[in-house]
Amino acid sequence: MKAKKMIALFISTVLTIGTLAGCSSSGNGSSDGKSASSGSGKIELEFFTQKREAADTFDKIISEFNASQEEIVVKQNIVPDSTSVLMSRAATGDLPDIIQVGGMQDSNTMQFMKEGHFLDLTGMACLNQVVDNYQEAIKFKGKNYVVPISANFSGVYYNKDKFDEKGYAVPTTYDELIALADKMQADGETPFLFPDKDSWTVVQCWEDNIDGSARGDRKPVYMDIANGTTTFQDDALFNETLQKVIDIRKYGQGDTLALGYDQAISDFATGKSCMFMQGIWALPSIKKANPDMNVGMFSFPSNSGDTKVSMGIDVNLAISAKCANPDAAKKFVEFAASKEMVQLYVDNDYSLPCMKDVTANIPDAQGIVDLVNSGKGELQVTALPKAVADERQNTIQKVIVPEGGEDVTTFLSKLSNTFAENKDEFLELYGE
Repeated sequence: MKAKKMIALFISTVLTIGTLAGCSSSGNGSSDGKSASSGSGKIELEFFTQKREAADTFDKIISEFNASQEEIVVKQNIVPDSTSVLMSRAATGDLPDIIQVGGMQDSNTMQFMKEGHFLDLTGMACLNQVVDNYQEAIKFKGKNYVVPISANFSGVYYNKDKFDEKGYAVPTTYDELIALADKMQADGETPFLFPDKDSWTVVQCWEDNIDGSARGDRKPVYMDIANGTTTFQDDALFNETLQKVIDIRKYGQGDTLALGYDQAISDFATGKSCMFMQGIWALPSIKKANPDMNVGMFSFPSNSGDTKVSMGIDVNLAISAKCANPDAAKKFVEFAASKEMVQLYVDNDYSLPCMKDVTANIPDAQGIVDLVNSGKGELQVTALPKAVADERQNTIQKVIVPEGGEDVTTFLSKLSNTFAENKDEFLELYGE
């Protein structure tokens, strides 16, 4: 079955790339460097979105930009399996003009910058408006290749109506969370939905929700692993938090590996569980699935209750180094990064702004916003070597398989071995 799925995915990706190549002349610059233009004579730019939850919001921003001037038309491109498609297009030198990418904690974003795929944006006016705490965090080797729009955070969504009906209290420690989940099961409720069919959600559950809220910044431990002073399997917190990933699944819906992300959002929005561990990026989709849902969000509680909020730059805008119309692309990025457009974006996306004089308005997650404002936010800006990140995502489901999978020590040891083989890549970026 796995082989069939991989073959199907490969065929789907090839067909998608072929479709994109067939229409690339209307999206980004042609391979000979000539300007792409529409029938009206306007410059056409392709805007490639990886974050499908934000597609509607970007449509609004793009529409406002297109209506604001007469020379440029921006068209949004959204495809399934966008990360694979983008990597394939980078390999063939056919990157879109403007690309929405992840933060500096994302190994793919770092690889694109290392390989010179992004245009140097240093000196753009909008970069002066980036929140002071993020100014250095968005640089690569002292230069700017991305413009940050919003930051995300992870936590636990909860159904407020169910909590009120049953008299449940928001937990402040891990033990309280487990006691609450036990009580929910005794009441005939499903405490959590876990969309483990999509492996990235398992990584996110461990890395951001459970480990991130307890550890905070991951750079120190990654540096220690790279320098040989510890390993993944020797780090007590990695062992503890990964074990929690396993333990908490007994409070899930049953066969967690059969449930995908999109269906989980629909199920949670329609009351099929009390809680749902995800990032703030899921809130627009939850609201869309059930506009009347009374939802709240809390940070995954640590053992002591001294809980941190693991954050990351969620949306960056980059321009292809081969863009045939870089000045036009910069005009759009400046527009999208303006105070008015960033406010529009975070209002619709329920995220934290990366630009000054923009206000976060997320009443459903006010408790987490208050933690961030009180100094408990930890911005993650360190990416694992890509081989390590890929292995983690491709194999982490083995840890939660009830039988025939991998134990915690085996899984962490393999990560350590892959990290050791790629430590020079990490130290080149982050070594002192």
